[in-house]
Amino acid sequence: MNVQAYGSYIKNFILIFIPLFFLFSILAAAFWFHEKKSQQMLLLSAEKQHIEVLRRIANDDIKTIISDLFLLSLNPKLQQFIETDKPDNRLALAAVFREFSKSTTIYDQIRFIDNTGMERVRVNYNNGRPYVVADSELQNKSRRYYFADTYKLDPGRVLVSPFDLNVEHGQVEQPLKPMIRFGTPIVDRTGLKRGIILLNYLGKSLIENLNQLSDNSIGTFMLVNAQGYWLKAVDPEDEWGFMFAGRDKITLAHRDREAWQLIATHDEGRFRSDQGLYTYATIWPLNRNMLSSTGSSNAFQPSAADLAGRELYWKVVSFISEKKLQDHAEALLLKWMPWVGFAMLLMVAVSIGFSVVSVQRKRAAEERLYREKLQAVLEMAGGVCHELNQPMQAISGYCELLMLKRQANNPDNDIIAKIKSHIDRLGALTKKLAQITKYETTDYVDGKIVDIEKSARPLGDADKDVNA
Repeated sequence: MNVQAYGSYIKNFILIFIPLFFLFSILAAAFWFHEKKSQQMLLLSAEKQHIEVLRRIANDDIKTIISDLFLLSLNPKLQQFIETDKPDNRLALAAVFREFSKSTTIYDQIRFIDNTGMERVRVNYNNGRPYVVADSELQNKSRRYYFADTYKLDPGRVLVSPFDLNVEHGQVEQPLKPMIRFGTPIVDRTGLKRGIILLNYLGKSLIENLNQLSDNSIGTFMLVNAQGYWLKAVDPEDEWGFMFAGRDKITLAHRDREAWQLIATHDEGRFRSDQGLYTYATIWPLNRNMLSSTGSSNAFQPSAADLAGRELYWKVVSFISEKKLQDHAEALLLKWMPWVGFAMLLMVAVSIGFSVVSVQRKRAAEERLYREKLQAVLEMAGGVCHELNQPMQAISGYCELLMLKRQANNPDNDIIAKIKSHIDRLGALTKKLAQITKYETTDYVDGKIVDIEKSARPLGDADKDVNA
């Protein structure tokens, strides 16, 4: 195969491959953007579902806690104790609290606090091994905000404390123990307030639910209070800033002000900032007949104000950083790369196949046209030779006879000789026409004519030209 043939194959390959490549690129780009968008929608839908699950769990837990609180407040043993303050009645009430703690597993402490703020009966969960706290270890909680805020309520109403950390003996308990306190006033048969019953809900169960959801997501789930403080953060060092001196600036509001403005002013939604993708929803723990307060990070400082209705809320936030979003997109691209490579190989194979077929068909068509033209020339040349040979032979014979009959010095001999010479040239031309073996042309006026000299080469030379 010569260089010209190689050039034809390459030219045809390029003419076929480039349009295929551009068409494939357009289709692949459209498919990629559609697939990327679909995956993002699935991702957003999954994050929203996770948040809805957590919100439903939180609301269901609160309903359960309120039910438990009223169940304990109406327990006959509690009424017996507040009516008759005897050791036996106290032990009986403690036994009820202990069994209740063991069966529910979600309360760190169950307490009855009298109207002076003194703990009278207290059961600690103790990691699944509940015990009744001895009299000598009971504390006076009259200066703690949750006692004052609960005791002032009307009977039948419930206090839901802020989500904060447990404090013992004026210090934040270590290791940290997230807590939400639920309390309601207790009255005797005459309607006189005798104290409060208080359930310390283990907030870690809510946080553990967040951690479990994070395991099933490429993002991280956060829990933020109404002031923008992290109760559960991407970085544990950012959590519970309001409980410690010098950390009051560690908030989502300070870290990403624009994001917090959107989250704080809308019940739910999603948006993308330069830091990543946020999906969020709001949990409102307060229902009818329920109240909360601002609480206090200071162990013995009262609440600044009461909160009702939607004034108390927590924000559940799913955050996917820009890096994770890019990693997710790259993983999706890598997933499709083998198929892209296969498609490219297929396009190359198809282009080569069509190129070979196209060149061969073109060469076959050219060869067929060449043979048709050659056949036409041969037929024309044969006809011309056949028609001219006899007249030329006759003219040549007559010229020879005239030259023999005339004397040597006859002035017409030159004319006869010239006629004989031209007849001989015509004879030579007909011989060339009879030797035509190929079809060659030359330029002539406004077109082309058959080049008899090139076309009438010996057969061996013609074969060499064809095979070259």
